[in-house]
Amino acid sequence: MLHDQAPGVDEQTRSRILDAGFSCAGRFGVGRTTMSDVAREAGLSRQTLYRYFASKHDLIAALVMREDERLIEKVRVAAEPYEDLRPALEAAFLTCLQFFRNHPLLTRVMASEPHELLPFLTVEGNPVIDLGTRTMEEVLAQRLPNTSRFLIHRAAETCARVLTSYAITPPVDSIEEVAASTADLFSHGLSKEAR
Repeated sequence: MLHDQAPGVDEQTRSRILDAGFSCAGRFGVGRTTMSDVAREAGLSRQTLYRYFASKHDLIAALVMREDERLIEKVRVAAEPYEDLRPALEAAFLTCLQFFRNHPLLTRVMASEPHELLPFLTVEGNPVIDLGTRTMEEVLAQRLPNTSRFLIHRAAETCARVLTSYAITPPVDSIEEVAASTADLFSHGLSKEAR
């Protein structure tokens, strides 16, 4: 896991580096951001930076995971008030779609240099998919206690993959319509299975 670092590495400095990386990527673009830029922005030496992240690739991967973790927490909060599956799913989907649309770095990178981010959402996307799957499993399992774990997992993974595809290619229809219709599809199929 990316958080498991060498002894003497503290979370506050790690967070400071990630904040600096986010700022530099927003200002210069991911491709043009260098580790020197990030060290300067964070007010740290390059040597200190490399104690936390061995390469720019590792830094960007950690940034992607941090943003994904922030999204996951928003999804949990959005779904929590709803006991029924359908509104909980719609709230979860809408939260994700709003996050993708309004994220300052994601929208810039996907518009100007998608090749820099796509590997972290596709060929190296397993950590993102896994985190999204685990979260959607929580949302589904709480509302479908009699449904098999296998089906819950498969539906949760499918939700995570659908949402990742929307992060890469935003929907043409309004995000409200997409969230509602996607919630209809998933809740209808799962509710039939749960009977």
